[in-house]
Amino acid sequence: MLGEELRPGLWRWTGRYPEWKHEVAAVALERESELVLIDPLLVGEQWDRLERGLGDRRLHVLLTIHWHARSAAEIGDRFPGSRIWAHSRNRAAIARRAPVTDVFRIGDQLPAGLVAIEARPRSEVLFWEPSSRALIAGDALLGDGERGEGLHTCPASWLPQSTGLDDLRSALRPVLDLPIELVLPSHGAPVLNGARTALSQVATPASRVPSPNEWVSPGNHRTSP
Repeated sequence: MLGEELRPGLWRWTGRYPEWKHEVAAVALERESELVLIDPLLVGEQWDRLERGLGDRRLHVLLTIHWHARSAAEIGDRFPGSRIWAHSRNRAAIARRAPVTDVFRIGDQLPAGLVAIEARPRSEVLFWEPSSRALIAGDALLGDGERGEGLHTCPASWLPQSTGLDDLRSALRPVLDLPIELVLPSHGAPVLNGARTALSQVATPASRVPSPNEWVSPGNHRTSP
């Protein structure tokens, strides 16, 4: 399949996104009858690997946020019948970047048994994958340093006006009730050991926040691809 298999049926890979000029990560979930891609970025021979690995399974694309549409539109073109899912609060923005086939709300049943969790105040969701005990994040949580070193929140400049990081931390605290073993952010290193502890530290007011210079997006966007 694509990248590294972290747990049975759970794959993660990275690639350089031209608009962002940094490495970004994507996740794939393999099931008997379906293949799910989260925030996918595909280039070169990865397209052939996806086609070979897909077989006769149904292909789904789920996005944490519209900025991560990445290869979603091309997937829709190359694989007719694939389904592209958008959270109801983010549907319009995603639809401007890729053809949305399915809209979900918090609590809806999702492919591969995924559970969507709101990352307010952003129009973003985290995905909880119960069988691997993995939390998959877009922009709300960022990895840092070498592999497995830690987590931090996104910069305050990535949040909507009139909101702050305390609002985001409040939204993250209920996630601590989950038996989390892995955190897989789209930006930065994954946390493969001590994930719940790392997340607990992020959800507290004293947690470290990256400076604007550490995570600057092209064109002074308020968020990232």
